[in-house]
Amino acid sequence: MTHNKRQNLLREGAVLVLVIAAVAVSEYVFFQLWRLDWQVPMLYGGDGIYWVGQVQRSYGDLTPALGWPFYQPPSPYEPNYDLIYDAFVAFVGLFTQNTGIVFNLYVLAIPFANALAGYAVFRLAGVRRWLAFAFALTFGLCPYVQQRLAGHMMLAAVEFVPFSVLLCLWCAEDPAFARPGKGFFRNRRNWAALAMAWGIANNGAAYYPYFTCFFLCVTALCLILRDRRLAAGVPCFVTIGEIVAWMIPDFFPMVLGMLAGVGSTLTNGVYRSPIGADIYSLRISSLLLSPNGYGWDKLANWLQRYFRLLATDEGPMYNENGYGYLGIVGIFGFLALLALLFHTRRWQAGRTPAPQPGDRLWLLARLNVAALLLASIASFGGLIGILLRFIRGYNRISPYIAFFALLAAALWAEHRLQHGKGRGKTVFAVALAAVLAYGYWEQQGLFAPKYEEVQTTWRQDAAFMQEVEAAAGQDAVLFQLPYMKNFENGSVNNMWDYTLLRGPLHSDTLRFSYGAGYGTENDTWYKATSELAPQAMVQELRAQGVAGIYLDLDGYAPQDQQQTLDDLIEAAGCAKADCIAHESGMIWYIPLA
Repeated sequence: MTHNKRQNLLREGAVLVLVIAAVAVSEYVFFQLWRLDWQVPMLYGGDGIYWVGQVQRSYGDLTPALGWPFYQPPSPYEPNYDLIYDAFVAFVGLFTQNTGIVFNLYVLAIPFANALAGYAVFRLAGVRRWLAFAFALTFGLCPYVQQRLAGHMMLAAVEFVPFSVLLCLWCAEDPAFARPGKGFFRNRRNWAALAMAWGIANNGAAYYPYFTCFFLCVTALCLILRDRRLAAGVPCFVTIGEIVAWMIPDFFPMVLGMLAGVGSTLTNGVYRSPIGADIYSLRISSLLLSPNGYGWDKLANWLQRYFRLLATDEGPMYNENGYGYLGIVGIFGFLALLALLFHTRRWQAGRTPAPQPGDRLWLLARLNVAALLLASIASFGGLIGILLRFIRGYNRISPYIAFFALLAAALWAEHRLQHGKGRGKTVFAVALAAVLAYGYWEQQGLFAPKYEEVQTTWRQDAAFMQEVEAAAGQDAVLFQLPYMKNFENGSVNNMWDYTLLRGPLHSDTLRFSYGAGYGTENDTWYKATSELAPQAMVQELRAQGVAGIYLDLDGYAPQDQQQTLDDLIEAAGCAKADCIAHESGMIWYIPLA
């Protein structure tokens, strides 16, 4: 290794350490991690509870306790679409299987992976180190990531979005890339693309592979129209084939289950409306309007009132598509890419000795507008969604748009710095650094867990279930009310989806009625029994050997809660003093013995 190569490697290593340190400091400051108890998951509601449950499922601790009294082993037809998550949890499990620690590490590791991936692609695109550092940090903790961390953690893991864009650039710029033939495996980029395709296929719950393949199709279309031959799109089609090939082992079991008439958790009982793709489509205004008011408190307050009006007046049409703000730098890049569509340029990608910034911006502009045409309200995604209903959250294309915008801004800044001279170059560099720093600061604060509230609830749940375990006995079955199907039941009154996992998460000895696959024997019995009158319900539960009722009053209308509790206690033939109350007063254990 030459001296220069060694120096370059040392410098790259130093910057990578800086990226890691900067993300760590940012998380500590902006996520207020001094309030975190590592033993307690930082999120404990809705999808947060689901992912806490997934941690325990990964270690085999939760699944055997769910779906009783007619327990059935998990279906062999379940898909596995996030192997990266599984690999992370398995690795951490070598050192600890504490639910809180593993869950918190997973959440906090996501921005690190995002930033490091962004840095790698910015550098491969020819952006100098300090610029790549700044833009990678901006992408790693972009608003979309912070907002998704609060629920859909697997969607906040956008570390393969930069590599998806890189694959589009390679397909356009490298005549030797992804060309079938004897020399295919002698090309290092082809090996790298196979690894990237695996990561893309196992990231983002099928959405990110879908969007990546779409952008590769757009790239292929650009190449075919320019060269006027179908063969020009071969690299894109080969790369799409690699992604699909990696997805087959993940989703093939689900397909087999559907063909066998058995289905899976993802397909059974999960209704997808033909208008879902419009309801959860992209809002361009959400890309541009800052929840933080661009750093101005008065504007932030005004915008929050506007967002509340949207939620009130537009109802279901304003939902998770309120996420996706691009940040100040991202907005500049996004608008610049739209403006470039009106600029005439002969696209020469793959025909020049070295990639040209103008050619890259040309392609990014087309990818950017294609994203809008696919994902915006009442656009092509809505038409596709009539038939392909399981892909409905087209707003989730936002991180691609964010990376297009940031890469465009980085390429422009790099070009200016390369060709600038003297004092003008210095002034530009200082101004650019100031804008990047302000933009990074302005987009923070969108991930704000309620640490103390969650810690209190977690400990109360643990104490409650400890009492219930002592009262019910080893391997006792609890019937949980109200009924919730597994999976995607939706909220019931003030009880969020997956809330019935709170009990099972804190018990090693009890068994629970919730959690069976939709349509299974236990699920059918569970739903039918939950609809019986109290006396008939208790009679059926005793006949099936159920030890007691786990009642969550948040699942009932406020005016019905006390009456529901009283009726069940009366039907059980016990006194209220015989029951166990959660410290919150909203969860009860009613013994049937």
